[in-house]
Amino acid sequence: KQWYQRRVRGILISPVTAYTVITGQHTLAIALFGAAGITDFLDGQIARRYPSQRSLLGSIIDPIGDKTLMGCTTFAVWYTGLMPTWLVFIILGRDLTLLGGSGIAKYKSLDKFSLRKMFSFTDASFEVKPGWHGKLNMCLQLGAVLACLAAPIFQFQGHIYLDMYLITTGVMGVYSLIQYILTYKEVIRKIDKKPDWMEHEK
Repeated sequence: KQWYQRRVRGILISPVTAYTVITGQHTLAIALFGAAGITDFLDGQIARRYPSQRSLLGSIIDPIGDKTLMGCTTFAVWYTGLMPTWLVFIILGRDLTLLGGSGIAKYKSLDKFSLRKMFSFTDASFEVKPGWHGKLNMCLQLGAVLACLAAPIFQFQGHIYLDMYLITTGVMGVYSLIQYILTYKEVIRKIDKKPDWMEHEK
């Protein structure tokens, strides 16, 4: 089966994971979140390494799948009072900004618009490689969700170390967001200035 069929199942698991959080099944939520996250990562690697596993539908689903799990689970954790509102705004705001910046840059780089080119992995006129801050931020965010889910199980809600970790995650999220905004601003400027510009690295 093509990788995107597995990714669809991963997307469908996201609201189920959110439901387990809202209904207080935190241990099950941790298991589903972890399993879906690992599957999501592996499927993304398969799609990039094996061209035969790619398709137009799959390339559209991929960025959606990357954010659906984190978005649904983060919202559920916030809804049940396990995560502070300010951190949810940072996490979801950063993800929406990255999707928007990538979409605008890709659209501006196309000579002629088409869905296949818009969502293609290989037909790209620019490249924004994840920096250290993006990778670190994603690890911190995953850890924050898992820590908030584990807090009621192990009775460490409101613990100073948890609060310090969440603050660190928020600060790193804001820093990463600023860096990506500056990067995409420069990418779009170069695309407008030189249409055949091929690559941008941070």
